[in-house]
Amino acid sequence: MTEPKDQGLAPTLRGVRVLLAEDEPMAAKLARGVLRTMGITEVTHVTDGSQALKALDAADGAFELIISDWNMPKVNGIDFLRQVRLMHPNMKFLMLTGHADRDIVLAAKQHRVDAYVVKPFSPGQLKAKVETLMKF
Repeated sequence: MTEPKDQGLAPTLRGVRVLLAEDEPMAAKLARGVLRTMGITEVTHVTDGSQALKALDAADGAFELIISDWNMPKVNGIDFLRQVRLMHPNMKFLMLTGHADRDIVLAAKQHRVDAYVVKPFSPGQLKAKVETLMKF
């Protein structure tokens, strides 16, 4: 039996697994809070791109969404995105960036980023992007 989609209640993303690669504690806390309000509780948080690649490998790609900072230690966001696209070409990828300049946007688009949010971001901005990506 399927549940009705629109009864005035926000749909939930319970069960969705997210890999959050963010080295700034406040941005990570905000992102986790937004995801939690959406029903997403399965969040693996790492603080650099190298850890993100290891987490992705350890989970055998079992994430429905990756949220990654652009500027991270060891492996930056664009290099992480490149690796994700090689291993999991259809995985949803949301880039967080403190800079929305043309070169960054073009580089991310070249590697098929699904969406990006400019930091600092509001909870509403992140929620809207995640909802659009997850198309529920």
